Amino acid sequence: MPGHSVSAVIVSYNPSTDVLTNISALRSQVDSIVVVDNGSSEQSLAMLRRGQSECDFELIENGCNLGIAVALNFGVREVKARGCVWAALFDQDSTVEKGFIDQVQKAYENSLDPSRVGIVCPTYLDRQTGMILPLPRSRTGEIVATPTSGSLIPVKLFDELGTFNESLFMDYVDVEFSLRSRRAGYTIVQSPAAVLHHSMGRTTRHRVFGRWFTSTNHNAARRYYITRNRLRLLARFLGDWSWSAKETRNAILETIKIVLVEQDRLAKMKNIMLGLADAIGGRMGKRFDL
Repeated sequence: MPGHSVSAVIVSYNPSTDVLTNISALRSQVDSIVVVDNGSSEQSLAMLRRGQSECDFELIENGCNLGIAVALNFGVREVKARGCVWAALFDQDSTVEKGFIDQVQKAYENSLDPSRVGIVCPTYLDRQTGMILPLPRSRTGEIVATPTSGSLIPVKLFDELGTFNESLFMDYVDVEFSLRSRRAGYTIVQSPAAVLHHSMGRTTRHRVFGRWFTSTNHNAARRYYITRNRLRLLARFLGDWSWSAKETRNAILETIKIVLVEQDRLAKMKNIMLGLADAIGGRMGKRFDL
């Protein structure tokens, strides 16, 4: 794989001490690690500062929560400044297995046309349910969108497409970049051998009318951002039918699950309506603290 230098970017926000374990598991697999902290408490920051020398990473402190897209963009700019060819992006609670980076690189090398690969993603294993997270695909089997965490992206792609959309603040930042990449003619490739232990909200399993299903239990603030950003992207990428049709269905099903099994239903439904109003009105950026 020509130009194999890889730098990892991890976004932190009030992480547990497990983040240092996750960093240690990743450190030997990449050339460098940049942790971008989005306004954690002094206790969490003290833990990260102590771990810098032991785990060998650079810490960028934003001082407040500027949103996931802003934090990722800080990290990407640092990766570019280091002259690395690849950016590997991670959430603070995602854990890699041994050989993870090698496996995602092999998926890139073995793709039909590596020059048109925009994102290489792993296989996502939900640590709470033990279930493999299915990614949305087109009728021909192409991956339509992928989470940011665990993704390997050529740095040159940011020069062509731009960086992550900061107006979204939180949620659907990964989806927007995926859809933008596809629109530009790039593909998303998945490595079946690179497994990322990942958390999708506070996933719980339920049985209603004899059928089992899962619910993510995102809090009311997240429901606002999910609704607003989802609707904005549906308006923008409606023509990408492989994604938009499934996303519309998901929006309906998630609302039903909130009403049936989740807590704080009234607060969540209120924020869903507020997200709808702001999507129509074009109000973007930060609205709620998380």
